[in-house]
Amino acid sequence: MLTVLVVGGAGFLGRRVVRRLLDAGEDVRVLDRVRPSVSEGARRAGYVVADARAFDAVYSCMQGVEVVVNLAALTSAPESVEQPRTYLDDNVRIHMNVLEAARRLGTGLVVLASSAAVYGDLKPPHREDGAVRPLNPYGVSKLACEILGDAYYRIYGVRGVVLRYFNILGEGGRNVLREFVSRVASGRPPIVRGVWRGGEFVPASRDFIYVEDAAKVTIASLKISPGYEIINIGSGEPRSVEELARIVAEEMGSDVQPERRALLPQEPLTSFADITKAKSLLGWRPETPLREIVKKYVVWFRRE
Repeated sequence: MLTVLVVGGAGFLGRRVVRRLLDAGEDVRVLDRVRPSVSEGARRAGYVVADARAFDAVYSCMQGVEVVVNLAALTSAPESVEQPRTYLDDNVRIHMNVLEAARRLGTGLVVLASSAAVYGDLKPPHREDGAVRPLNPYGVSKLACEILGDAYYRIYGVRGVVLRYFNILGEGGRNVLREFVSRVASGRPPIVRGVWRGGEFVPASRDFIYVEDAAKVTIASLKISPGYEIINIGSGEPRSVEELARIVAEEMGSDVQPERRALLPQEPLTSFADITKAKSLLGWRPETPLREIVKKYVVWFRRE
């Protein structure tokens, strides 16, 4: 049995990771500034409501812990452009607290939720050993956390796994799927961004994965024995956001057409992962097709 602390365990991905850890029989603690919903996972886990930006709170929760999974972060790229200082301060400070507590306590492994945002608009498929060039403060904050983790491994021997998640979709998520479904439900066109080339519209494309698949592979990352590993978590296949918008309309029985707009400066046109390393180290196989992800979300949305 592992003793695992999930920082940010009340969040979109975090609560699924917590549930799966509990189902696997692990001893689970959760640190989050948000109070948990009344759920089986919240009842079974050791839950601490505190702010991970405070070192003492993190240090206290990490005593006796073998593995820390840091999922706590501000995650909106557009918002980070408006609030760069907040994003850098919150995201980097939280991970710095986790790493420093791990150094002092001799914690066995630190897992960081990073992001495809570190790659920016570089040409895909993105490889873990390739270049990085974030386009927004959110991506910069995640890259800073990665670099800190690497330094803590090289200097202090704090072992780490960095999971560079691509675009996670699923019930409860605050992302492009939520935006599209909400707009279609109210009869408004989903806004699709891209560029015009030679009079033709080229929509942005992304690498979409289902949140439950992401939670499953996060658990798998706790079982490897790394020094310091960076691993892409995606499907390995680009899908256009215009295709996603059309699937949403079809699944909701709507004939609304997407509205095309120019790509924002802080967004890449195309982003998708090379997942060779995840397959090799984690046995990663994305299981849920995009249409099935949308179907599940629409069912959930109509219940809410």
